[in-house]
Amino acid sequence: MPVKHRQSLFAAVLAIGIVTSFMLAGCATPSGGGSDGSGTAGGGGTSNDSPNDVNLDALHGVPSTFPPEVPLVDGDVPLGLDLGTGWSVVVKVDDYAKSYIEASGKLSAAGFALLQESTSGDGSFGVFEDDTFQIQVTASKTNDYGPAVSYVVVLRG
Repeated sequence: MPVKHRQSLFAAVLAIGIVTSFMLAGCATPSGGGSDGSGTAGGGGTSNDSPNDVNLDALHGVPSTFPPEVPLVDGDVPLGLDLGTGWSVVVKVDDYAKSYIEASGKLSAAGFALLQESTSGDGSFGVFEDDTFQIQVTASKTNDYGPAVSYVVVLRG
């Protein structure tokens, strides 16, 4: 893969991961909407007629299409999405710092190469890849789920 294409792909995946992390942390809402404190995005309300209403219980758990070759840390999965060209999964954990180390170890043991890593007092972030997938792992305290490890997995190529 040409270096320029690889850098562009990496930048796109990084941007998706950052936006997803902010949304999961409650720092952003979908465009066109705002939080009114009612616990729903896109202007709030409770009507089932709104296209912004989502049954969050249906998003609980790892999607059935999630690739089994991508190992996850142990824990409850309050949010799992199949995005068509990738997946987003949030795993609730007791200690996000220890869980990031576990996630990194599991991915490395499964053959994923570490491309980038950053750790601070607020959490950790790493990008891993193999020939098929690129994976962004973010471990931090989230507003919605408490300590969590978030995975954004995209197909390469």
